[in-house]
Amino acid sequence: MCARGETFACVRRCIARMITKTVIAFLFRSPGVRNAAAVAVAVAVAIGCASLANAQVVERRPRSAEPDVAPTTFVGGGLAYASPRGEFKDYVRGAFGLTGHLVHAFDPEGILAVRAELGYLNYGNTTNRQALGGGALGLITVDVTTSNNIVVGGLGLQLMAPAGTVRPYLTGSVGFSYFFTQSSVEGTSNIEPFAETENFSDGGFTTLWGGGLYIPVRRGLKPISIDLGAQMHSNSDIQYLTKSSIVITNSSAPPVITPVRSAADFITFRLGITVGIR
Repeated sequence: MCARGETFACVRRCIARMITKTVIAFLFRSPGVRNAAAVAVAVAVAIGCASLANAQVVERRPRSAEPDVAPTTFVGGGLAYASPRGEFKDYVRGAFGLTGHLVHAFDPEGILAVRAELGYLNYGNTTNRQALGGGALGLITVDVTTSNNIVVGGLGLQLMAPAGTVRPYLTGSVGFSYFFTQSSVEGTSNIEPFAETENFSDGGFTTLWGGGLYIPVRRGLKPISIDLGAQMHSNSDIQYLTKSSIVITNSSAPPVITPVRSAADFITFRLGITVGIR
């Protein structure tokens, strides 16, 4: 029960407890997510929200007494590791990449916000060295590199605890996944390829949901926070290539390409930063 005059403080504590329970449920009860990274996130969430739930709310000054307003728009990015799930795990061991996001809050405390995100993942590379061609071209050796990649994007909502030492949050988005494999050719002494082509691609609708926490490292008008989180990506039916999907029989015949078709679900674990811009 909330005492008289403490309605606002009670609501804040209830929101913090709700988000904490949901984040912990996602990290501990989702199949295959019980690893060290997830445990670290859950422990930090629990510590941060426990301090928030037990703390008294400091009385806010009237807006007229505040010369500056905290930003409600944030940009961020970081490193990501994707852990395949279900059928996808039978064909892909893992993926590494980069993610970025843009968040705009509907309120000064950032409890509810719209979130747009984009990411790039690479789940394998293969390099073959061979002669550039027949005749005199056989004197030139080149590297042919084939890479398997995923581009993901989404637009949805973010729900965040209103205050605290750390601020846990939940996200839910709808978007797209684009799987593509491309090959490039470069000389053994070159840095940039001089020719490249896309061997295969497929894409489709995806859903993204997850949670994490923001750990403030600087406050004020240009706040900076460490962003630590996990996100589930659901792709029900996608065709893609793996290392064994391309078979090269000999130098004169074209490669044989056999795509894999399956669900391609994976969980991304993210470590990055978020910066307030306006």
